[in-house]
Amino acid sequence: MIKIITISREFGCNARGIGKRLAGELGFAFYDWDLINLTAKKIGLQREVFAEHDEIAGNKSRFFTNFLYGSSTAFYTEKAVKAQADVIRNLAQKEDCIFFGRCSDYILREYPNCLHVFLYAPMRAKIKYISKEYELDEKNAESMIKKIDRQRHNYYKYVTGRNRGDRRSKHLSVDVDIFGEDDTVKLLADAARTRFKMN
Repeated sequence: MIKIITISREFGCNARGIGKRLAGELGFAFYDWDLINLTAKKIGLQREVFAEHDEIAGNKSRFFTNFLYGSSTAFYTEKAVKAQADVIRNLAQKEDCIFFGRCSDYILREYPNCLHVFLYAPMRAKIKYISKEYELDEKNAESMIKKIDRQRHNYYKYVTGRNRGDRRSKHLSVDVDIFGEDDTVKLLADAARTRFKMN
């Protein structure tokens, strides 16, 4: 049976880097920006246009408003969400993989062989990471973190009707600051091997 890991996260704890390392450790495919390319192609939008609004839909009146040219916003919103869900479900039937963000835990909630993970860290740790990663002072780093997390939370709530960190849809939540990136990767790899009965 195909093995699937989904990773949800707070912005600023290097969840993407951890996810890529985990994929390498387990020999799984890692799907992140690939989902944007495939979804944009499926609904006939330029990749840049779709990427600009990726994971930031807060409500129907905002999503894709800038490029609808008079078409129904609700139609394009639902069309994009459905297309991305279809892409994720199709890929989930092909190979062992990790899906990064994009409500994949919810989309695959009925799939039996999944491990749903949520990564987070305290604000001080996220500010430190983002300040270094984007060369920002602490004030601007904190503002960036709050804005992006708010957008992602709104998107997740819009698509799923749930809060992003809701434990009902997660098997494992990890504070990256406490464990560190190396041990977080090790912890997740051990959890995956246990969950999927891997040698």
